[in-house]
Amino acid sequence: MSESIVLIVDDLMFLPKLQTGVQQLGYRPLPATNESELTRALFQSPVLVIVDLFSRAFDWVALIGLVKKSKVGPVPVLGFGPHVDLSLREKALAAGCDAVVGRGAIAGQLPHLINKHKRRFDRDLCGQPAPDKVRRGIELFNRGAYFECHEIIELAWNEEPGPARLLYQAILQIGVACHHAQNKNWPGAMKVLDRGVAKLRHFAPACMGINVNKLLADAAAIRQELLRLGPDWPGEFDPGLWPTIETDFFETAAGAE
Repeated sequence: MSESIVLIVDDLMFLPKLQTGVQQLGYRPLPATNESELTRALFQSPVLVIVDLFSRAFDWVALIGLVKKSKVGPVPVLGFGPHVDLSLREKALAAGCDAVVGRGAIAGQLPHLINKHKRRFDRDLCGQPAPDKVRRGIELFNRGAYFECHEIIELAWNEEPGPARLLYQAILQIGVACHHAQNKNWPGAMKVLDRGVAKLRHFAPACMGINVNKLLADAAAIRQELLRLGPDWPGEFDPGLWPTIETDFFETAAGAE
């Protein structure tokens, strides 16, 4: 699945054009014009939010504030409005917009603007070692102790201020999805699994010694099986589908002893 871009736009003439433009650039548009829609969209870990400052149909100041306070980490916000309205521009910047452009720029320079302003993840962090709490959490994950894995990786997530916290949260959420599947909580498993996968994709193919591509493939297999079973399946979940997280840091540590 492609990266997503949230569109806080309600103009029925302009929104379809913007959606098409975003799709043609290889992104998945997520329209959202109220708090509940935006909250759901943010769980997809978007790389950019585009907001229409023309609109009076929603409180864009409050919605921008919601983006900036999101637990998935700060997502860049690009606002567009009347080119000559300097007071509106200042209001948008004060609300949390990272940049404000005219509507004509959105229409004519969309590829450049997305490339310039979208959220990027520093690949240098992927060359760093995983912290001890994450390593211990992965050991628990691979033993199927998903609740205990959640408890310890959540500590690492709370302690990490940078983008690596998104990787930790992705692992945590995939483990929670497995815990829900063990307990036949089909809606919970599907919801948390999709949230974790959306975050994990940013770190493919590998990061901090973790084989991200394999975990993504395992998560996709779990999702496919959940879809096949449906929310009221009568039997057990195939234990052969429980994922394991492949790493190189345990082998490295063992070789150093």
